Amino acid sequence: MIRKLARELDGSLPIIGVGGILSGADAVEKLQAGATLVQLYSGLIYRGPELVAECASAVANYHKQTPKP
Repeated sequence: MIRKLARELDGSLPIIGVGGILSGADAVEKLQAGATLVQLYSGLIYRGPELVAECASAVANYHKQTPKP
């Protein structure tokens, strides 16, 4: 759904990736699909604060490796 929205909106609105984020890889997957931001909720309940650090690190690494347009 994120990929389809990103294609249709073509950057005109931010997309927030939510749901099923239980790891840093899940957060990066949402960004790769076209999300501008990700929201942690249930994963935070199940995994605790270490999920925030894991996602922040994974997202930072993703941004370092992704060429800027």
